[in-house]
Amino acid sequence: MSTRNEPLLVAPDWGTDALAVVDLTAPEGPEVRFTTVGSNPRAVAVSTDGTRAYVVNHDDETLSVVDLTAPEHPVLPPVPAGNGPCAVVAGLVDDQICVASADGKVEVFDKEGRGGQPLTVGTGPCALAAAPGGGARRVCAISETDATVTVVDVSQAGAPSLSASVSVPGVTRAVAVAPGGRFAYAASRGEGAADGRVTVLDLDADGAAVGDPVPVGAEPRALAIGPAGDRLCVANYGSASVSVAPVAPDSGRVGTPDTIPAGAHPIAVAFDPAGEVIHVVSQTSGLLTAVRADTLDHTAVPLEGVPAGVVFGPDGHHSYVTDQATGRLTVVRAAPHKSACIPAGEGSKPVHVAVSPDGTWAYAADSASDKVAVLDLDGLAPLAPVPLGATHQPWGVAVAPDLGFACATSPDSSHLLVLTPAHGDKLTGNGEVTVTPVQLAPGACPHGVAVTPDGYAVTADSGTATVSLVDPKGGTDRIDADVVGCQQPTGAAVSRDGRTLYVADFAATPDGERGGQIAVLQRAEQGEWQQQEVIRATTGLLSGPHELALSPDELRLYVANYQNGTVSVLNRDAVGAEWGHETTVTKSPTPMKWPNGLALSPDGTTLYVSNNTNGRGTVEVFDISTAPAVHQRTIEIVITPDPQRAVNVGLALSPDGHYLYAVDAEHWKPGTGPLGTVYGIQLTAGGDQMETVATAPHAHTDRPGALACRDDRTLYVVNQGRKESPDPREACLAVITLDASRLGVGSTESRPLDKNDLPYAAAISDDGTLCVANYSSRTVTVFGSKVTLVPVGEPGASQPWDVAVTDDGAYAYVTDRTADSLRCVRLPDHHVTSLVVGRDPMGVACAPGGLRAYVANHGSDSISVIGPDDASPGTPKVIDTWRHPRITKPESVSVSADGAWLFVTTENSGELLMLDTRTGTPRFTVPAGGRLTGSAPGPQSAKDLVYLADEAGAAVSVVDTTTLAPLDTTTPLGLDVRQAVGVPTTN
Repeated sequence: MSTRNEPLLVAPDWGTDALAVVDLTAPEGPEVRFTTVGSNPRAVAVSTDGTRAYVVNHDDETLSVVDLTAPEHPVLPPVPAGNGPCAVVAGLVDDQICVASADGKVEVFDKEGRGGQPLTVGTGPCALAAAPGGGARRVCAISETDATVTVVDVSQAGAPSLSASVSVPGVTRAVAVAPGGRFAYAASRGEGAADGRVTVLDLDADGAAVGDPVPVGAEPRALAIGPAGDRLCVANYGSASVSVAPVAPDSGRVGTPDTIPAGAHPIAVAFDPAGEVIHVVSQTSGLLTAVRADTLDHTAVPLEGVPAGVVFGPDGHHSYVTDQATGRLTVVRAAPHKSACIPAGEGSKPVHVAVSPDGTWAYAADSASDKVAVLDLDGLAPLAPVPLGATHQPWGVAVAPDLGFACATSPDSSHLLVLTPAHGDKLTGNGEVTVTPVQLAPGACPHGVAVTPDGYAVTADSGTATVSLVDPKGGTDRIDADVVGCQQPTGAAVSRDGRTLYVADFAATPDGERGGQIAVLQRAEQGEWQQQEVIRATTGLLSGPHELALSPDELRLYVANYQNGTVSVLNRDAVGAEWGHETTVTKSPTPMKWPNGLALSPDGTTLYVSNNTNGRGTVEVFDISTAPAVHQRTIEIVITPDPQRAVNVGLALSPDGHYLYAVDAEHWKPGTGPLGTVYGIQLTAGGDQMETVATAPHAHTDRPGALACRDDRTLYVVNQGRKESPDPREACLAVITLDASRLGVGSTESRPLDKNDLPYAAAISDDGTLCVANYSSRTVTVFGSKVTLVPVGEPGASQPWDVAVTDDGAYAYVTDRTADSLRCVRLPDHHVTSLVVGRDPMGVACAPGGLRAYVANHGSDSISVIGPDDASPGTPKVIDTWRHPRITKPESVSVSADGAWLFVTTENSGELLMLDTRTGTPRFTVPAGGRLTGSAPGPQSAKDLVYLADEAGAAVSVVDTTTLAPLDTTTPLGLDVRQAVGVPTTN
């Protein structure tokens, strides 16, 4: 069988006696070719398989059969077709065709135009109609002069017969047959009434009327049935309107029509292939009106000339309008519509979407699982999801502009999950991904997330009234020896914000007398470190300083003096002032020996000091709220005693102050292989004996020298490894995640340190900065500040929810649902200002190219518009508030790539609302799912696509937001203004 693959449109060209064949391969710029047929072609029809076009030539009384499969579109020999043929219909049983002529006859032919079988019908047929889709068993012939509809039975090929002749109320010229072929709908002017009527005929019952004629507008000129047979649309020429009514496909009955204004003299109507949109053209007003079939929302655009016919192309995205004045064919973009639906996985509930910078793939956060769905946006298909771990259920998701990483928030576990490429340096839609959980503040409960232009993640922490700035790459820096300025770095302490570092320099003198110093380093905004101060031995009464501890107010510094068995307490009047000696903590009557580790309670009143007591480790507990300090008790650490060996124990206290941990390198044990034990005790439970928490080798401890608590469930253990033969091992950092008891191991991992170094002590700040003092290289290793907390409100009175970053990286905008505010975080210096917006602000989005942003005020049914404050350049303010009946409980907002459209999702709605960003006027509502929770516009504005998370539909919907508009027209054609027919493709 002959085939063709390109979509076509055909129309008779009465100006040149030709058939115009329009190639729609490029639908916005169709190409037109002409094939000569007979004189004065009046009508055209196409075979079911799209291989033949049939043209009736009124003046030479012939039928032309055109082969659409050949490039030249050859015409078969002409076929006599009666006196003045004026209408033709195809797609009948066995590919028959039917032609009506002015002498009151119809004639039935086979597919190639052979074997004409004439029948007499009415007094002057002017139109024919049959069921769409092929295989139609009946044809309805309309006689305008005697107001009848004649039913022709063509169910037996080559033997047509008359089935019925039915009168309708008044002159008629419009008829359509529903899919399936049982019911026909005829529009007529009515008898003595201003309004027209639609008569429903049951063709299975010899054309018997179904119910009473249905009133429509005056002078109905055109009628269309939706592709599902459930909608009827009538163009009311005399009342400047269209009537749209529901239809019961099983009974054929028409419900009460709704009337929609359509401009003066509507003359043609067409449904798109999906039955969702109706295009109506109005002749004298030159308007095209687009009507949503379900909601009856309508939008009109002006056309040039005198439009008189309309048909949709097969893609449903464009319609084609014939112009009576010039014969031009005008291409019209359809209104925004859902174009695809990508499954996100069975049982999934996607809530937010992030699109790759090239628009080829996307991530969707599945709030019902521990996975991020991966979507192929070119193939419109799901790819393999990314598992995040059983404790992490994602909410927000974002992709870095350079594809170096992506991230997802996990509110329940207070983590940010960082997704990096397992191979190569850029993420791809189908590449392997490494997932790294980053612990945020306990109870942070992060929801929204955005990525800054320079590669930081910003989370809105609904539980702690903070914004977390996260360095997802977690880089490692090294402070060089010349900056540290220490001979033998043994201890470290770091300020809460991670910007000030204290390094203890043991610097023992040959005679063992008092010595050593403390270097104070400061980190500049650019990340560079510089020495700010040096605390000398004489100033701080230091004697072999070892470990350090900094008070919560950062006004006291505690130093373990390894050489003389004391702890020096330094103080200062204010942060930034010089340090001096305040007092010395001692133990009597038995003094401490080789104090090594220090830990300070969160309230700064209790000091824990590790001690060597006759070759076994203990922890001495002091009350330092008084002067002098008072020794309270001794906690035993289980270590085999050996009075001849130095037992150096590192200490760490959990951030909540309830658990104390100790680590011993076990140098006293013989043999090779990894050594080291981590001990712990629950302080609130009483007792004076620590228990074993983790041991080598499974805990990755290998001659550990110090440890630090990242949070209440994570320990960092610094391992020196072994430099000497025969069993050398590299230094490393063990990360131990504790189980629910906090005295057992849940999981462990190991991270490398400099293999040529001897790491000695560790300190960690609130923002996640981990500093390790390196004894042999005289340097400090800094594990990049992963998390910087920026308070944006008051705990309990604030609920940060969504976040957006300006494209210049100047601001992060954070909605605060409880405070009814937009928190504006100036990213370079973390300065926070607040703008009062509407009630319960949820979503926020930044427009491209500047400070302009939009806030969805869920509680006050409005959109706040943020723009620059002219009185204070570079700062934002609320410049407008948009309200409209369609803006009801908005939840999320996003902005198109060209900045022209604001996309809004509303509570429990499956519709996308599109607002004009110039005026805030709602222009379109697009049905796109069951419950839409978030949207992500495609990055390429030329594609006009937006992707929506459908929580109820377990999918991501794709919406083509191309706006209703006429495009450039084709070259002039002499088209019959009533005729233009789409041609199905074949294969």
